[in-house]
Amino acid sequence: MMAVQVVLSSRSHLPATLPPLSGIDKAAHAGWFFLLGLLAYRAGRVGEGWPRRRTALLIILGALLWGISDEAHQAFVPGRDVEAADVAADVAGAAAAALVAEPLLRRLRLAAAPRPS
Repeated sequence: MMAVQVVLSSRSHLPATLPPLSGIDKAAHAGWFFLLGLLAYRAGRVGEGWPRRRTALLIILGALLWGISDEAHQAFVPGRDVEAADVAADVAGAAAAALVAEPLLRRLRLAAAPRPS
């Protein structure tokens, strides 16, 4: 997902399926980072065995740093704008994921690593 994000951030114009409508852009940022956050949360908790608080903190910090680096990258792409609000939406999406990940993963039965067959 992060590689796809870099590719999309490198384009001067996004595909027509991603309309640059006011408000939709921020929702797309938050949604994208929500999904990244859920994946990262599962990797931290199940894959690495990290405690909840550490996992949540690293997800939020990672989203902040990745969001800032993505906006910095876009500063060099013609036709793209750098917006602090995009970073805020990124962090909000990741924070939302950190808040709901534990119960959501349990409900979806993804809280434990699959057993090898």
